[in-house]
Amino acid sequence: MIKKISVEDFFTYSIDLVVSNFFFIDKKNIQRNNFCLNHNESHHLINVMRLKVNSKIWLTDGDGTSYFVLINSFDNGIASGEILESYKNKNESNHYIHLGLPIIKNSRIKIAVEKSVECGVKEITPLSLDRSVKSNPSIERLNSISQSAGKQSMRSIFPKINPVSSLSDWYSRDAINIVCFIESNRRLSDFKDEIFKANDNKKKISVLIGPEGDFSDEEKEFIYDKKFLKVNLGNTILRTETAVISILSVLNELMAQYE
Repeated sequence: MIKKISVEDFFTYSIDLVVSNFFFIDKKNIQRNNFCLNHNESHHLINVMRLKVNSKIWLTDGDGTSYFVLINSFDNGIASGEILESYKNKNESNHYIHLGLPIIKNSRIKIAVEKSVECGVKEITPLSLDRSVKSNPSIERLNSISQSAGKQSMRSIFPKINPVSSLSDWYSRDAINIVCFIESNRRLSDFKDEIFKANDNKKKISVLIGPEGDFSDEEKEFIYDKKFLKVNLGNTILRTETAVISILSVLNELMAQYE
């Protein structure tokens, strides 16, 4: 049975929640009220976290459901046990953020994806822009980073990672589109009414981050033509991954007033 749970109640069940974060459970490995973890998650639980039989832990299927479970055995190095309760995780926000992330170096795109997941985005699209790094990031690797960050930050939904896209293909006229834009003199809070109204209408919030070489003239023309909400993050030039953290943190704080 799936239950709703408050954030306060969510953190009262077990200290293991804080110590061990979430473990991933594939839905196909759940039969009625029983579960078994895959080899990788079992190895982490047994050999890294060094948990024992009769430990109570949290699992997530990455698709919106979290499980409070009791470990019954480690047969053949596979952790299995009993599901005590299932919940629709209230850690997930009600707003839907789709991040347009320019391609940057591998070590830094890892940080950008990781932090965006921690900040609650629901969807990430790597963008090939005129002045972004000319490479194709591994979507499989980005999904792995997303899953690890989702478990660490105790999310029940792992964000969707899309294939590399162009700016025009990423853009959606059905969303409210926000861009980090150093030429603007307006802050995100200046657009509070527009953002709240869009959320009332169940629109996605699309957030565009520019490459460190800035947008090209053609891209700026596109941004103006499509009437993006242009937001200034300060007087200094931020690295892409820093801009991700900055805009998402401010946006989440703003949406907390709405929710």
